[in-house]
Order: sequence, then structure tokens, then C-alpha cells
Amino acid sequence: MFKRIIVPLGFCTLLGACALNPPPVAAQAVSNQTVALQDATESPPGATPAVAVLQPGPTTTPDQLEDAEPELKVEETTPAEGTAPVETVAAPPSLPPCPTDGGELQNRIASYLCRRVRIEPLPTSIKVENRELRAQYLIPFYAQRDYRAAWLSAEGKPSSAVDDLLKALGEADRDGLRASDYQRSALQKLRGVLEQGNASTAEQLADADLLFTDAYLSYATHLLAGRLSPRKVDPDWTIKPRSRDLAAILQEALANDKVIASLRALAPQSKGYVQLRETLRRYRKIEQEGGWPVISAGSLASNASGSGAARTQGARAQALRLRLQASGDLDGGEAGKNAAYDKTVAGALRRFQRRHGLTETGTVNAATLAALNVPVSVRIRQIELNMERWRWLPDEFGSRYILVNIPSFRMSVIENGKPVIESNVVVGRQERQTPTFTANMAYLVLSPKWYVPRSIAIKDKLPQLRRNPYALAGQGIRVYNNAGQQINPGTVKWSAVGASNFNYQLRQDAGPRNALGGIKFMFPNPYNVYLHDTPSRSLFSRSQRTFSSGCIRISNPVELAEYLLKHDPKWSREAIKTAAASGKPRVVNLPQEVPVYLLYWTVWADENGEIQFRDDIYHRDTPLLRALYQDGEASGAKGA
Repeated sequence: MFKRIIVPLGFCTLLGACALNPPPVAAQAVSNQTVALQDATESPPGATPAVAVLQPGPTTTPDQLEDAEPELKVEETTPAEGTAPVETVAAPPSLPPCPTDGGELQNRIASYLCRRVRIEPLPTSIKVENRELRAQYLIPFYAQRDYRAAWLSAEGKPSSAVDDLLKALGEADRDGLRASDYQRSALQKLRGVLEQGNASTAEQLADADLLFTDAYLSYATHLLAGRLSPRKVDPDWTIKPRSRDLAAILQEALANDKVIASLRALAPQSKGYVQLRETLRRYRKIEQEGGWPVISAGSLASNASGSGAARTQGARAQALRLRLQASGDLDGGEAGKNAAYDKTVAGALRRFQRRHGLTETGTVNAATLAALNVPVSVRIRQIELNMERWRWLPDEFGSRYILVNIPSFRMSVIENGKPVIESNVVVGRQERQTPTFTANMAYLVLSPKWYVPRSIAIKDKLPQLRRNPYALAGQGIRVYNNAGQQINPGTVKWSAVGASNFNYQLRQDAGPRNALGGIKFMFPNPYNVYLHDTPSRSLFSRSQRTFSSGCIRISNPVELAEYLLKHDPKWSREAIKTAAASGKPRVVNLPQEVPVYLLYWTVWADENGEIQFRDDIYHRDTPLLRALYQDGEASGAKGA
């Protein structure tokens, strides 16, 4: 059982409201040398920053039986390498005893700090005036240092580490975070009070030390694993965040005078995150300078001379040049040469269109005009949201992995940091969204049958059967009863069948009409989502590709299969194509599992460093924005 301690802080009332909103997510797993408390809602102790692999639940309902293949022949290959052992955390050691309450100021402060954190049962929070501090981080930190103050000199004055902490908190906006979340202004005032010697008691000094420590650990947690728990906006999120022993990191930072560097090192170091941070800096500068020009609708003239209409059109062309220059699509030296809409501008416009997932026409159509006129402030928020999504991910995805970015409708196979295969994809419709998760691809099926999921059978196929009992026969779909016996669909009164009494199973034969095409790629997961071929090839030419029931259709399945089976000479491209068209299902295990990431980025940096923007197809940015900035203030605001 836990309890909360409430202790007044006299000088805090002089500073006004200095409550630090407790961050909503705990991010780190602590080592077995560290005293730790673990919230019930957090990842279990011992969580590592390795790829998080989802495994199917212990039971599978009929609705989940999308792809049972009981009769398939399994092609044996070299066994996959064993997985690394799971790291565990030892039980926390007993806390050191409190120092005696007396003697020098340092000792009295330590004694008071100990009485704040070393009680039975251990507290879940410590309240300083009207600010709640998270005891699960403060307890191990102070226990490791025998409760000695971390930020104060022997005389009770703030050390240089306090200045470094305040400077680091002032950099929060560079990572799309807010200094106000860590009460930087209030801590600056507190520093002044301490410097002037107005904190007269050991209790006041101890409370001040707790406030500085909590600010560091809160900011560190947000840099490490996000300001917001991903489950607040995605209840099914299971990807484990990065893990660090923050108490040990702070101890080392204080010992080596590296407070600022230690915090900077906690932010994601991946190239993609760093490029977003640089783009955020550049877009903030554009915003401070007044933003980019708005482009009016209408035609663009080749020059600005001539009639009034021609001059208006020329002004539009000049505004377009300046707009494209601001976003880096047009070289700065080209923007002011003249007001003409020429090949240079058309090329820059095609680059802009490519970066925004638009058809590359080189002309300002309605979709392009809308994208050009999105205010820079909106793009800044978009970048900040996707930096937060980066902080929810592991340190490394692995040397080889498959990445599907849902809003981009693209799949990439990455090997040693470089894309080796690219593919257009079709993802789930709005009402059947493709989920975000990671799992390991274990095998593929050539010439698969399709076991129609119950949900699809009821929502999509039952209405067809009601209209015509033999409608599915033309699609190669057979009807089975619960005993597994094939039945004549004409013998069933489908008008009397509904969701509650749909006691049938539907299976589509392998072949050219099969909804899965010739190949499916399996990475077992609770959602029964996978990659697969499709006979509906025309959909890949569309710019908006939300047509599936949640699975991912890929445009080049043979190329992906050839890549995955390249270790085995018998699986040549021709052999794969022959097996995929044979009508005989065949399972082929991969020699080594490949991590698959299904992610949702509406802004990212591609392999060439170009910043890509995409529409929020599932409307997931809005709830994330609302959750992050509930008070209406975004990270660009400085101060408190």
C-alpha cells in the first residue's frame, strides 16, 4: 500500500503558483542496482530497447481465423537464430538508513530528504506545496547518494549545475517540448531566492533540491520516451519505448558536470529525428519572420509587364517563387531574379508536389494550392507531433527491417540504413484502419487460400448472398458449415441469417481471383494483419490508397519474396512466380525473422533528407495535438 506525503514549502508561496504538472508517462526500466518503483500501467521491469515483438494471444476466435493453413506443405529452411534472453530486474535492495539530524547544514538537509522519501510504505508521490513530484524516480536517486543534496553547495547555495539545468530546460522547444511543463520560470525565481540566502531552513533547502531533481527527471523522461503515453491516443499501442536508468544518468551528469549534455543525449539520435528537429528550427524562423506568402487562385503569367491582369498574374508568380524558396523547394538565388513562371519554378513546384504526396504536374492545381497555403504554424505543429511519435520508438529498428508508413502508402525494406526495396501499398479504409505495431515476419505463403474473416463475411459477403445465393461462387468462394462441410449456398435462407446466427465459414480458393493474390507475408500478431499481393493492381496508381480491410497490399510481392528467400537458390524469381500461380498453397519459413514496423508518420525525412508531408488519413494528429497541448499552448511559446 502506498501513501502520499504533503509537506509545506514556505518560500514557494512567495513565488506564486509553481506547481509542476507531473508528466503522464514513465519511460525507463531501471537496472538491478537501482531502487525502483513501477507503475502498474507501465512496461514491466526488464523491458529492453530491442525490437518489441507482438505475439498472438493464447486463444483465437473464429473472427480472427483469417489465415489458418492446416493442410499446407511447409518448406523447411535453415532455422532462425535464437532470440536474446529476456533481461530481468532483481528485487530492489533495502534503502540506506537516514543520517542523523544534526551537525552541519549538509547533514541536516540529507536527514530531511531521507524523511521525505524513506518511509514505509514507499510513497507514490511527494507533494511540495501544490506541486506533485514523482517519488518513483526521486527515491532511487536520493537513496543512491545517501540522501545528499544534488544541486546545492555546502552553504546551501545553488551550484553551477542549477544554471546548466535551467539552460537545458530553455532548449525544450528545439525538441518540440515546452519549458513551461518543467516550470522553468518558477525554478529561475527559486534559484534567485537560494542565491540571496532567503531559504533559511534545512527543510526549505531540501524541498528546493527535490524540485530541481524532479524537473530534470521529468524533462529526461519526456526526451526519452515522449511527453505523452502513446496509449492515451492509441489504446492498442504495444511498441516498447527506449529504456534508461535516469537516476544513474543524473548521478553521473552531476559528478562530471554534464547536465546539459546528458539531457541532449536522451533525445532520439536517429537521423530521421535529427532532421525533423532541424526542420522545426528552420520553420520556426520562417514563422518569426512573418510566415510564407499566401498564393491566390488564378493563372500565372510569364512576366509581370503588360495589362493589369497580366501584372496580377505576374504577382502570383512572384509570390509562388517566394513561397517555394521559403520551404526550400526553390534555390534562394532563383527566387528574386524575376516574376516569371518558368521552367525553374515548374521544377521547384514538382519537387514541392513530390514532398507532399501530390501528382507531379508542375502546375498549381487545386490540391497543390491547398498544400501551398497551409500556414507554417500548422506545419510546425505537424513536425512536433511526429517528433513525439519518434520518442515512442526503440533506439534501433535493426540492421534489416520492413517499414510501412501508413499515411505515405509506401513500404520500404531497409538494410544497413539504406532502402533496398520500395513498394506502393494499399492500406485500410477509414472504418477498418491499419493498426500501428511491430512484429517479426516469420514465413510467407505462396498461392494462398483466403479464409474470409467473420467480420468481413458478415459485413461484406452476407449482403451479396442475400441478393444472390450463388454470388460468391463466381469469386471462387466456397461456403462451409461449422462442421467444416462444404454446402450448397442455395439451400440456405440467407435473408434469415444475421450476425448472431452466421454459423458458416467462407474460403476463397487459391488462384488469380484470390483476394490475397499469389503471395502473402506473415508476421504473427493479434490483429491478423499481414502483407499480401492483390489482383486489384489498378489501385496502386491512385494517390490516395485506403481500400483494404486493414491488411497491406503491396505492388511488388515477387520482388519482396525473392529478396527474403535469396539465401535459397531453389527459390529463383521464376520459381516463386510459378509457385505463386500454381493454385497449390505452400508455406515457406524464413531462415531468419525480419522485423516489420507499421508506423504512422505524417511528417518524416526520406533517404535523401527531404522532408515529406502527408495528409492525416486516419485523423490521428488531431487527438494527439489535443492531448499534448490541452492548454492551447504549443512548444513555440517561451517562458514559464
